[in-house]
Amino acid sequence: MIEIKDLTKVYGSGVGEVKALDHVSLRVRKGEIYGIIGFSGAGKSTLIRCVNRLEKPTSGSIKVNGQEITSLDEAELRASRQKIGMIFQHFNLLSSRTVFDNVAFPLEICGLNKKEINEKVIRLLKLVGLADKANAYPSQLSGGQKQRVGIARALANDPIVLLCDEATSALDPATTSSILDLLKDINRKLDLTILMITHEMKVISEICDSVAVIEKGKIIEEGLVIDVFTQPQHPTTRRFVQTIINTDIPDSIKERLLAKGDGQIIRVSFIGDTTDKPIISTLVKQYDIDVNILYGNIDQIQDTSFGMLIIECMGAKANCQRAVEYLQKQGLRIEVLKNV
Repeated sequence: MIEIKDLTKVYGSGVGEVKALDHVSLRVRKGEIYGIIGFSGAGKSTLIRCVNRLEKPTSGSIKVNGQEITSLDEAELRASRQKIGMIFQHFNLLSSRTVFDNVAFPLEICGLNKKEINEKVIRLLKLVGLADKANAYPSQLSGGQKQRVGIARALANDPIVLLCDEATSALDPATTSSILDLLKDINRKLDLTILMITHEMKVISEICDSVAVIEKGKIIEEGLVIDVFTQPQHPTTRRFVQTIINTDIPDSIKERLLAKGDGQIIRVSFIGDTTDKPIISTLVKQYDIDVNILYGNIDQIQDTSFGMLIIECMGAKANCQRAVEYLQKQGLRIEVLKNV
């Protein structure tokens, strides 16, 4: 649905040149919710604004539904933008217009008649849960309600792609969750492809199918959300993951590991169905070893559980080795932290 190849965006020239995007490539599948995460100044806002040509790329290719966006003239670009909806961090509502009229605005520009506009706006307001606020003004709405108006307006022209520019950054946690639930519902009902940027890993974990991490204008890591969360490769990605998931061993546990003189210390990482298996009891029963659980945690990304255990295997060395081999055959990631 969205295919970006070698996208570069440079501001200024000569000594003052700033490369906001540096040969960025990524692919968003139809119907997918794809997240782009990065710290301030990483280039994520520039990237999403290039997709609908609010920013003109310096070089590279952007295709949306097979159409090359970078080569369109102004008339072609206006027509293309009608199928690319966008919601913003600060809502950008017209204060002098009611909720109904804000949602109707893009339809008026497209030349729909009053009957068509009325039917469509009512349907969209029902979809976002604001049917009772049609005659209210933005000043009478909460932040979450304003964003729902923004979403309804972005959907007015039946877009095939929805771009979300830090859509929840101005909202409190409870409201953020409700907006993310709404976006997931819209994604399912309309089979709408969503590309969203954020600096919050929790947003990625709650709604996205895939994620790309951007730093200094470059994609440094990308993949399915569950893979990136459970096996982050880049230090920046690990920093983001650490904001919501504790994957480090606490210092007190590290000290205990160093002090222990017997037993094999193993980190066991598990995901999905393996979280339901009685693995520890199996080790004890089948391999004639004692297992001491030193540390553990479990989290969930959407419908998938994953976690980590640090265990101490005590017994004959050969038995401990067979136990490790058994764990590996169960599809678990095993790291021996200490061999005695």
